[in-house]
Amino acid sequence: MNTDLIAEVKGRTWGLFIDGESTPAADESTITIYSPANGEAVATIARATVADVNKAVETAQTGFKEWSKLTAYQRESIIKKATAYVRTQADRIGMLMALEQGKPFNQSKSEIIGSCDTLDYFASEGVRVEGYVNQTEKAGVFSMVKYYPVGVCALITPWNYPVSLLSWKLGPALAVGCSVVVKPTTVTPLSPMAFCMALVEGGIPAKVISVLTGQGAVVGDNLAKHPLVKKVAMTGSTETGKKLMQTVVPYLKKISLELGGQCPAIVCEDADIQNAATVIAYKGFRNMGQSCSSVNRVYVHVSKHQEFVAELKKQAEKLTIGDGVSDGSVDLGPMATADGVLTSKLHVEDAISKGASLVTGGRAPEGEVYQKGFYFLPTILDNCHAAMKVMQEETFGCIVPVETFETVDEAIEKANKTNYGLVAYAFTKDFKTSMLLGEQLEAGTVCINNGAVNTNYAPYAGWKDSGFGVELSRNAVFEYLETKHIKIEGV
Repeated sequence: MNTDLIAEVKGRTWGLFIDGESTPAADESTITIYSPANGEAVATIARATVADVNKAVETAQTGFKEWSKLTAYQRESIIKKATAYVRTQADRIGMLMALEQGKPFNQSKSEIIGSCDTLDYFASEGVRVEGYVNQTEKAGVFSMVKYYPVGVCALITPWNYPVSLLSWKLGPALAVGCSVVVKPTTVTPLSPMAFCMALVEGGIPAKVISVLTGQGAVVGDNLAKHPLVKKVAMTGSTETGKKLMQTVVPYLKKISLELGGQCPAIVCEDADIQNAATVIAYKGFRNMGQSCSSVNRVYVHVSKHQEFVAELKKQAEKLTIGDGVSDGSVDLGPMATADGVLTSKLHVEDAISKGASLVTGGRAPEGEVYQKGFYFLPTILDNCHAAMKVMQEETFGCIVPVETFETVDEAIEKANKTNYGLVAYAFTKDFKTSMLLGEQLEAGTVCINNGAVNTNYAPYAGWKDSGFGVELSRNAVFEYLETKHIKIEGV
């Protein structure tokens, strides 16, 4: 345990971050953040008011005018110098994440470094934004298409990957010349706040990044409605995303949403069972299943059913669980909220009452060390079917339910029978089957024989109720740009 580092970051009172300064809320109100591992107070944060929202947006508007005038090459240089500095602060910011979110320290630190990589990727993409010149209907007419930064952007981020999912939005926004006002969740406000502060300390102009902590009904809603905010990007639940879209409709703002999932995995008759179980255990249990791209349900060929369940059980039971602050190398920490534990318990109880069998887990781990935290064991449910909540709803917990199938067409039909369409997984050694699954599974991302869902170079898009717009890849850059056609004649 790094007691010096914990002492450095714990117990602090955090203000809002506007124009490079930490400042209290206009009414000086605060919120206390508690550890999900033991219930102890971690820090106090400011609770922003409408006046604070207005101040931050007006500051960002000034910052936009300055930042957007720089060339993309100048911005790339500034961003990469800033991320180099943030990497030197990865221990400190990672410890904040471990304290507030419950994610083990080693994973939290890795998230900070990976987020810097994402910002660097987009900084390089910013210099590759290309307009074009058209052929025209007559001589002496010139037609050019160019792209311009949209303006001030509101970035509303979740608690499960509080810095990584911020970087997906912050990266393209900064690269093309937008300024931002970040609104992190009140569950995990500290690590995104510290990340943004470190970027400014590292050289991003102070007026370009502001951070407002506080309630979504005040901060998020007023950011979305503010006339100077031209773009809103959010990661969160589908319900919240639909409400946010309704909020911005009267203002015709650009919006991108990365929302919920209910992600299926298909294990075919010819699959490498050990690989399938390893990947599904990783995607089902990592971060306590608190990921939109977690494996939420598994369809395994009837001939490989018992072998797969036995191997998955082995993978689940070898995972270590504990306080990721005191032991940063554990595989799993606590869940971030008490609601996550409650939902997990309800889904297990519902499944068992409808005929599922509990293979492992299904409860909190035993021992005094776990009694004050939001702990839940990695859980496998067998003999599941579509009538169970765990097969229909997004648990957002470390539960993997298993059902069998006999034909690939049957598996595809079951996998697609959902309102969500974020990610799907499949395991087969046959190329033809791989192509069939890749084509017919209704999801923005399909991973065959792997779980590497999020890569900077490829688009991450939600189908159906799982999203609107694109994150990651060079495609995401255009979510933060306006298109202009310039036509000139007679010169």
